[in-house]
Amino acid sequence: MLPGSIEIDVVMTGAVLIALALAAREDVLRHRIPNALNATALLLGLGLAGLAGGWSGFVDSVGGAATGFAVLFPFYLRRGMGAGDVKLMAAAGAYLDPSSALLAAAVALVAGVFLAVAVVTRKQAEARLLQEVAPAGGAPAVWRAAAAFLSVRQERFPYAVAIGIGVAAALAWNGSLGGLWTALGIG
Repeated sequence: MLPGSIEIDVVMTGAVLIALALAAREDVLRHRIPNALNATALLLGLGLAGLAGGWSGFVDSVGGAATGFAVLFPFYLRRGMGAGDVKLMAAAGAYLDPSSALLAAAVALVAGVFLAVAVVTRKQAEARLLQEVAPAGGAPAVWRAAAAFLSVRQERFPYAVAIGIGVAAALAWNGSLGGLWTALGIG
């Protein structure tokens, strides 16, 4: 480790959390994660990792980014998530080593399942409500309920939220989150 690497680790943890918060906001509001945000986060992660750990830190960062990308890329190929989500996981992985990136991606996948169940449950509740509110026996109720049901398959999930949960879990597991809280005087 280079002198001052603890401070760089704190900066890295803060930077990835800020990037994830910005990505989650964009994903919730616009269902897109800007390429500029992903690219900036990736390059900053690689650079900070190199400053914190020299060549081995940079190599770990590249490995974390590759791991994050590799875990989510098959889901993109099957149209289970967007390219921005895969790029975000790669960018976040640049702030982690490969094993932490693997943990982050695994937790993100589990969190994504819970998110999907919540969205589908909400859509089904909306469909039931539309059936109950519409006039009894009228075609509009059936059509509206059918449209609400079919929209469940087309629902876009803000997967950046799940990625943020996964990365936060990995940061807590490897102690980086605690280091940030300590540096901020919270923990």
